[in-house]
Amino acid sequence: MPSKVKYPKPAKTPKCHVRSGDKVIVLSGSNRGKTGTIIKVFPADQRALVDGDAAVYETRHVKANPQANVEGGRIKRLRPMHISKLALLDPTTNKAAKIRHERTDKGMTRVAKKSNHRFEAAAPTKA
Repeated sequence: MPSKVKYPKPAKTPKCHVRSGDKVIVLSGSNRGKTGTIIKVFPADQRALVDGDAAVYETRHVKANPQANVEGGRIKRLRPMHISKLALLDPTTNKAAKIRHERTDKGMTRVAKKSNHRFEAAAPTKA
């Protein structure tokens, strides 16, 4: 029996409320309340890689392969987190922010509903 059920991916990639480079706070799970920065977003899977206090790691047991020059042992790597567990961190209140979208000259901007803080689109970085 498979450990994880794989659903078919949607024909159109769904929108995400978070982007890479955003500071986020975890809403549920064992890391609830911890903050981190998004490294990469996988919109088709509705998941994101989060670094910082909120980072979740998984351990892979790798067999040594001298031909490919691969060392054996346990390797820790970041595990993607579902984006429904993440909320943007409002820097003025240091709490989770609900956002609305406003149209400006530069395009759409995300704005926190309570504090009216503007989350300007950061320049995308290639990793």
